[in-house]
Amino acid sequence: MFQNSSKNIYPSSTIHEEFYAEQELRYDAALLKAKERDNWVPLNSNSTVKWGSVTQVVPDRSRIWSELQNNIIPIKKDPSAHDVFVGRVLQINRHSSLELESGRRSSFFPGDIVGMAFGHRYATQQYFGDVPPRQYLYDMMSQGGVCGRVISSPSHFSDPTLIEPLGYLVDSNKRIVNLQDYSIPPMDSTPRIPIILVVGSSMDAGKTTMASSIIHGLTLAQKTVHAGKLTGTACMKDLNKMQDAGSAMVLDFSKAGFASTANSSEEQLRHICHTLISNLSKGNPDYLVLEIADGIIQPETQSVIDYLNNNSSIDHLCLAVGDVMSALPAIHLLKNKWRITPSAISGAATISPLSMHELRSMVSVPCYMKDELALPSVTELFAESTLAPNAM
Repeated sequence: MFQNSSKNIYPSSTIHEEFYAEQELRYDAALLKAKERDNWVPLNSNSTVKWGSVTQVVPDRSRIWSELQNNIIPIKKDPSAHDVFVGRVLQINRHSSLELESGRRSSFFPGDIVGMAFGHRYATQQYFGDVPPRQYLYDMMSQGGVCGRVISSPSHFSDPTLIEPLGYLVDSNKRIVNLQDYSIPPMDSTPRIPIILVVGSSMDAGKTTMASSIIHGLTLAQKTVHAGKLTGTACMKDLNKMQDAGSAMVLDFSKAGFASTANSSEEQLRHICHTLISNLSKGNPDYLVLEIADGIIQPETQSVIDYLNNNSSIDHLCLAVGDVMSALPAIHLLKNKWRITPSAISGAATISPLSMHELRSMVSVPCYMKDELALPSVTELFAESTLAPNAM
């Protein structure tokens, strides 16, 4: 298992002190309210355990509480990133359901028993949070079941759903289960497959939509595509969209044992890249379409681009932009930091003909609406590598 990264992902260690004090008051009030409710459900031996999609790499997860109890130990030590734990839904707030391994969302009821994992989260338009020291309640920070302590969020967000921990999940040797213990191994001697890398100017710029459109167009052109997400917070939604678009194989960092990639070290990020790319290259597909989460100024995003670019692994880079004015600084950063010119631009900024007109008037890079990328003619855009003359 990798050592925890010592890198600090937080803008400041002092601006959150007032927030932490308010958070403890919120926890106290929620716990008191829950225990006083007439409908608070006691633990039942026949209760179903709902496992978040973040835990999917862990085998043999019992779905009946009576069968699981012998594999649970009290939380007496501070959690580490990617540790798996079981808890109860104490208070339903922002997240009212849990995404299962299938991608289906299972609605919450008070007292539901859930299997989740600890992880950091860096999301400018969602929750920003960390893996805290031991607490008596934890915040649900993502749909797939990543938990920790919320540090900040957009002003319009409601409070996070609260989870009361019951204990760590342990293996047959009574060791705390960590997702990284079940990572798929990297593959040796796999073919060098052309890589189309999709990055964005920011979170929610339209990266997955762009990637899925490209996948669909290539598939219509009789090309075999394997796709994946190298960074982010564990969730099946984006992978399912890539699969729906026609990708014959999909993988993300959760298969490498990561609940999320925020605050990951460069060594960990290199491991994720090598593991996913080598596994996705099995079967000799025509293309790999890989997405990096968040925007290109995010630290882990930059580390991944550094690694892939230094190893001449990127054949084409496609840029999703959230608005017209973000296109120029994003192109400028790609050119000045990595000497990369995007092969194509798409994203939320291409949502209308008028927006497309504005975008094309400002940049020389070819710009496409999502429907244009979803046509067989997209193969012309990727016929020859523009960035990686040498195999890795």
